[in-house]
Amino acid sequence: MLNAILSPVAARSVVVLCAVLLVLAAPLFFVGGPDWVSSTLLKNLWNFGHVVFFALLLVVVQWFVPLTHWHQWLGVTLLALLLGATVEVVQHFVGRHASWGDLFNNLVGVWLGLFWGQHLGAAPYPNRVRWARALSLLLIGPALWLVVEAAWAELSLRRAFPLVNSFESRAEWQQLGFNPARIGLQPSTTAVSHGEQSLQVDLMAGGYSGLRLRVCYGDWQGFNVVAMDLFNPEADPMPLVLRLSDVIHDRGDNHYDDRFNRALLLQPGWNRLRFAIADIARSPKQRSMQLDALCNLGIFAADLPRPRRFYLDNIRLE
Repeated sequence: MLNAILSPVAARSVVVLCAVLLVLAAPLFFVGGPDWVSSTLLKNLWNFGHVVFFALLLVVVQWFVPLTHWHQWLGVTLLALLLGATVEVVQHFVGRHASWGDLFNNLVGVWLGLFWGQHLGAAPYPNRVRWARALSLLLIGPALWLVVEAAWAELSLRRAFPLVNSFESRAEWQQLGFNPARIGLQPSTTAVSHGEQSLQVDLMAGGYSGLRLRVCYGDWQGFNVVAMDLFNPEADPMPLVLRLSDVIHDRGDNHYDDRFNRALLLQPGWNRLRFAIADIARSPKQRSMQLDALCNLGIFAADLPRPRRFYLDNIRLE
């Protein structure tokens, strides 16, 4: 394929470059990579790297050994599955998590490099190659879409800043983290302070029940307060806890005194809450909060005597 569109010297240079990139990237299967604090965009890009790696690998392989027959395609596919499964098993023993999604992305990358790396005019089965190329492009769609969607969400949230979240868009909802066995979240128009909908939060009785919201889409320095609106639909006050943490805390030991914690008591009706950024910056006992790297906002309750509901809306900086 490369010889069909490039001069021999240029094609050879591309193959050498691909080989160098493969050698440099191979250790990344076992070290480095995103963690739970990392953005969805970084995680999806990292997963898409499996497609790129194996596509480049097959381009390099076919420079030396053209794979033009169906039995070679089958052999390469089985070898890719075996190699991918081996990598996933080894990752389990070096602190990484095995993933069927990674195995699928490996296979898609192999097919991309296998069928697009061939010179169609020299292939004994050109029609099969055309169909295989179309199939490989179709299969790459889900992984590519996840990258595009995450990139759009990241861009949208950064553009909306200093509005942190108003629960109006899919991008905003994707920032929520929660345990569905302990809390229910859904959009609502019952109590709205900004836009067309708010977040309805249903907490379970007993134990821990709460949500986490990614807020790392702008620098909080230069603002005076973080404000949010919470609505308590019942006549009884509701005890909650608000927490804010930066990347140092979240990648550390998660100590209570290394983040911002504030006990809340929601009164019936709307509660317009405001918290001074200066207090947030001073909240860790042994350091200053990194206002340019605030990562997670959490709201939770502990040991509620009965299930409770509240509404959350319009989290913003002022």
